[in-house]
Amino acid sequence: MNIQIYTDNVSANHILYYALTRLYGKNSVCFINANEILSGVLSKDVDLFVMPGGASRYKADKLNGKANHIIKAYVEQGGRYFGICGGAYMGCNVTKWAQGLPHEIIVHNELNFFSGAAIGPVEAFGRGDNYNQTDAHLVTLEYQGKLVESLYLGGCVFQPDAKDSYEVLASFSDLPDKPAAIVSGRYGQGRWLLCSTHPEYDNEAVELLDFNVIGNQYEHFSRLPNDADLRLELLESLLVNLDLPSC
Repeated sequence: MNIQIYTDNVSANHILYYALTRLYGKNSVCFINANEILSGVLSKDVDLFVMPGGASRYKADKLNGKANHIIKAYVEQGGRYFGICGGAYMGCNVTKWAQGLPHEIIVHNELNFFSGAAIGPVEAFGRGDNYNQTDAHLVTLEYQGKLVESLYLGGCVFQPDAKDSYEVLASFSDLPDKPAAIVSGRYGQGRWLLCSTHPEYDNEAVELLDFNVIGNQYEHFSRLPNDADLRLELLESLLVNLDLPSC
């Protein structure tokens, strides 16, 4: 298995790395940056390319142009794109962040696997009072006929164009009209999947973010409900949806 996680040297995506290595082993997962993409590491031998969470504008600044063209060509020729939170925003035609507020960002994205808008943050889960993310919030997804808990950090709801071809895999059960939380589809010979929440966070990951230090910037994680039931089964199931072998 060859799984590559994009890194922009800004977002800390070690939790995603550890989640994937728990499922597929440490020899199967690595980080790659924009320079490596330009040098050709994203080849047909890569089983999965993951665009992780974190403010997407940093990723776009390094990838816009040739690197994004390489990513799209990789998927078109049979590759798999898995976008999580910020990576999900990047996979949509338009990002609409904090509309009408001081931190508004509205931008068209080059990858454009989902021909619609990524709209966030979800006001019921967090405020758009900065350019990056919201505090951690526990949400419930309706997925495969079941209710599944997942961690929200400023993700979007997906608003499709009328002509768009896609599949809704999960919806936000806590919101009116249950808008789409996870969508997937095909691009050329390949597949893409965009997930608004962070399925790489399980209870252990959250527990390791509980610190007793001065100036604790992760204090909001300790305010999550004590009975949170976060597991990696959702992450594993989404990877199977992308036609990766079951762990």
